[in-house]
Amino acid sequence: MSEHAHESVMVNEVLESLVFEKDGLYVDCTLGAGGHSQKILEKLNEAGSLISFDKDAEATKNLSEKLSNDKRFRVVHDSFSQLGSYVKKESVQGILIDLGISSTQLDNPERGFSFQKEGPLDMRLDITKGISAEEWINTAHKSEIENVFWNLGEERFSRKIAKRICEVRSKETIKTTKDLTKIVLSCVPRRTKKHPATNIFRAIRMKLNKELEELYDVLEAASYALSYGGRLVVISFHSMEDRIVKRFIQGKDRIRTSVEFSFVGDKFIKPSLEEVRRNPRSRSAILRVAEKVA
Repeated sequence: MSEHAHESVMVNEVLESLVFEKDGLYVDCTLGAGGHSQKILEKLNEAGSLISFDKDAEATKNLSEKLSNDKRFRVVHDSFSQLGSYVKKESVQGILIDLGISSTQLDNPERGFSFQKEGPLDMRLDITKGISAEEWINTAHKSEIENVFWNLGEERFSRKIAKRICEVRSKETIKTTKDLTKIVLSCVPRRTKKHPATNIFRAIRMKLNKELEELYDVLEAASYALSYGGRLVVISFHSMEDRIVKRFIQGKDRIRTSVEFSFVGDKFIKPSLEEVRRNPRSRSAILRVAEKVA
């Protein structure tokens, strides 16, 4: 896959669903390359404002000149699960949660997110915290590796891959994305266009960055931060995330909040065929929109 600039997914659909008060306070929970944030600001008037989060320090440092010079904009280098620490209760008109990893991160081999390029096994969104993929893959118990690959990767060859990982690491350290990809390819037959390492790399990334736990937490925080009538817009990229979002909006699997939401428009939106042709990485995106009603 060739390198290319990150293109934000379903920008028009996000704007139509999210921004309904031009003087309101909005939150973009994943700044990334700033595509959604910039377009949201363009929809707001001088009284409107936007707060954007990203736990990846590179995203918060490499702001475009437009964003960094806009007085209506504030960037926060923190996990979006900490949303409640930065905004008052019932003060936000719209919250966007984009759960995708950016092309900027995927295409940087030093980050270790992609099996397409050789690089160190890291996979942390915030490289200042937690353990790297290299440390985890070389120290985790075999049963933990199996469970992560099965539950987060939905990988039916999870046991076989975990066993092979333990065999290899007993002789030499698994250090690079190429090392791990080679192990997966030795265990999984390639029968479709989907690369056999796709599920494994996703599972490790989700595990290290606690992505599902963070998702539950940000949904809870968003339910308190939104004003009544405020919009929650979520873009997910695989069925596990989307199921959590859908059930949360329906009032199921809640941890604390009893806030009620109502779906807005279609229960979910997919990218247009034109967008998928232009940006193939958008093909798995699912957008859901809900309004806080009680």
